[in-house]
Amino acid sequence: MKYSQILSIATFLCLSACTDQKIDTTQARKEMEAREIKVVSEAQILEETMRLGKGLVRSFKVNSLTTEPGLSIGVDYGNDTLWEKTYYLFDHTYDLGGKIYEVFDAYKYNWEEGFPSEPNVQKLAGGTQLLFTAPMFHAGNNVGMWAITFSRKEIVLGIEF
Repeated sequence: MKYSQILSIATFLCLSACTDQKIDTTQARKEMEAREIKVVSEAQILEETMRLGKGLVRSFKVNSLTTEPGLSIGVDYGNDTLWEKTYYLFDHTYDLGGKIYEVFDAYKYNWEEGFPSEPNVQKLAGGTQLLFTAPMFHAGNNVGMWAITFSRKEIVLGIEF
């Protein structure tokens, strides 16, 4: 008796669950595409880093710049981002090491010799981080170097196909 009741209830539930309604699979398809393995070339990674870096640097502003003791340098970084950002002024002394020292030294050399400096991208930490650098201007003069450190993983995940 109990077996027949359970069987009839199960049959009723199965029949009521089967309808001819279509299920929207677009969200599931988008999630599956997001999980697909992306093949990204080194050139695409560097190009995307350069694009992001240039966009961020355009939003940075040097509000005031004085080298007198006790006065601070006013820098507006614009909107907050996930990236580590800083600046280095040519008139100041920094205790830098590694790749960032080499890049800053090259920017400072160009500044001292009157050569223009261009934005560039360097690999850090075995390639897991990318360092974007660009000249820092105040009142039309090159006064230092912007430095933004990006996570390579975040850059790759942000590349659209």
